[in-house]
Amino acid sequence: MPIQRQLVTLVTVLLMLPVLLSLPLVAEAQAQQENIRIGAHVYLDDRWAKHTSPENRNLVTTLKAHAKSGNIETLPNDRLYHLYQSRKLDCILTGGWPHDDPQLRSKRGLTFEVRLFTLSDNDLTKRDEVLIGRMKQFPPPSVPLEQAMVDWLPLQNLKQGFDLLRAGRIDALVADSSHVQNDPGDIHQDIIPADLPPLRRFTVPLMCHDTADNRNLIEMLDRDPLVQSSRTQ
Repeated sequence: MPIQRQLVTLVTVLLMLPVLLSLPLVAEAQAQQENIRIGAHVYLDDRWAKHTSPENRNLVTTLKAHAKSGNIETLPNDRLYHLYQSRKLDCILTGGWPHDDPQLRSKRGLTFEVRLFTLSDNDLTKRDEVLIGRMKQFPPPSVPLEQAMVDWLPLQNLKQGFDLLRAGRIDALVADSSHVQNDPGDIHQDIIPADLPPLRRFTVPLMCHDTADNRNLIEMLDRDPLVQSSRTQ
């Protein structure tokens, strides 16, 4: 009887050995995936999450769960590209890549509907000339200002656009409403949507260097249901 019990114990240990040996590898793989450094050129914080769509909120929640320190870093456009090209960033959320080298791209992305924003005392339809700020990686959209001569100023980030708009250096700014929260008492309460239709709707994918961890992340994003995130209070 003792010999039988010893044999059963030995067989059990042998059967469990592959699982036990794989645990450190699984833990290491999870740790590596959660150390992915992700950057973006716009703020994707709790304030933004209050005003964006549930789909955008769920996508960013999922990315933060895999990102280093649980954050997506907000960087000016040129620095974002520099850090990514030098491989100090693993992935970026961006609408364009100014180089020909192939990158991993997710099919799922953040969806934005941009429109013109201006100061509350500025009527763009009555101006002969309009200078509009836009994120430099996006081409200028067509604008419904047939009577005005329109010129464009490329921007590094939206903060630069807000500052220039308040200083009177530009007349309008192209942005998604989730980034211009003009509720009473909010930091952008003096900036309002122009009385014009939205300009365009587009999707910003996640772009990553071709590594095993990044490939796994993008495959997971495109395959699995996203983490359901409740609206930030």
